[in-house]
Amino acid sequence: MWPAHVLTLIRLPLAIAIALAYGRPELVVTLIVAAAASDAADGNVARWLKRRGKTTPDIGGWLDPLVDKIFVVIVLAAIVWHTHDVVVIALIGARELLLVPLLAIYLAVRKDRPRLQADWIGKVATIAQFLALAVAVARPEWALWPAVVAAGCGLAAVVHYAVRFKRASHQ
Repeated sequence: MWPAHVLTLIRLPLAIAIALAYGRPELVVTLIVAAAASDAADGNVARWLKRRGKTTPDIGGWLDPLVDKIFVVIVLAAIVWHTHDVVVIALIGARELLLVPLLAIYLAVRKDRPRLQADWIGKVATIAQFLALAVAVARPEWALWPAVVAAGCGLAAVVHYAVRFKRASHQ
């Protein structure tokens, strides 16, 4: 499982590199594409390894979402440092701001915790968030509308997960 975990963890130095490359659009977009590719690949690699009998350490279920949140926080911190645009920050981070408490409640309430995995709406929200981050860092003056789209997709994902949480609570 370590190859999948390395793909997950690579997003942390990429986030720092994005923060340091702020204002260099081509480099920032390249780094965000690399981060998005690692996000897309880590789950596929983990599933491939599991099919071949490699199952330890099986930490991807919590490592991937944790690294995703840290990645977003680092990049949003760079944006706020350079632009002070709290509206764009709030819109891009809306999913995290709502989903983290929802997941904390889910983990606290559900003792038998069926795994809540990302599905298509979560993946769409992630893609929208990556695109909004890329625009916000590379071309801050264009960031508002991609941030609005990311917030809309993120809120739709949160509502979707809340419905799944409610259904799982009644089972």
